[in-house]
Amino acid sequence: MIDLDSLKKLVRENGYLYTKDVTNAGIRREYLKKYLEEGSLIRESRGIYSFADSINDEFVLLQSRCKKGVFSYGTALYFHGLSDRFPQMISMTVPKTYNVFYLKEELFHVEFHRIKPSLWDLGMIKMISPQGGKITVYDRERCICDMIRSRKQTDPQVFIQAVKGYFSSKERDNIRLMEYAKKFHIEEKVQEYMEILC
Repeated sequence: MIDLDSLKKLVRENGYLYTKDVTNAGIRREYLKKYLEEGSLIRESRGIYSFADSINDEFVLLQSRCKKGVFSYGTALYFHGLSDRFPQMISMTVPKTYNVFYLKEELFHVEFHRIKPSLWDLGMIKMISPQGGKITVYDRERCICDMIRSRKQTDPQVFIQAVKGYFSSKERDNIRLMEYAKKFHIEEKVQEYMEILC
């Protein structure tokens, strides 16, 4: 008989238990079913479980379901303190070549942004989410470039707060910002904001 403690030893750093790890440890899937039925385990998605007595991070779970999803736009702005409004839709950016069709049906509260694979990892950093888990997010400079690139599709209040907040911050990195702007071909637009707000 496999007890819960044996399964808890297989939990990954992100706090979740994966079917793959259970079977690799030589434990039969029937034990997962048994603990699911008794309520000790919770099925988060196909092949991913959490324990009923643990507090898990929904942002970590989203990234374990969408392996190439990076928190971006309004969601990343909120994490960086550049927006005081948590967005209704969670934004994740994926490479254009990454298939999220199956995820869109289940993750209706996530808005997927697609980008050329060569620009996907630009400005990617690790940070701690509001719920305490380690997540991948775009840095402040990448967020500002994304906001300027998609200004027409962005809520004006969110845009103004983010841009003003960034350019008045001591943490801003103008050199990095211009490096990113060059890669996105928006140097002139970024330069205009720098001249007005710095």
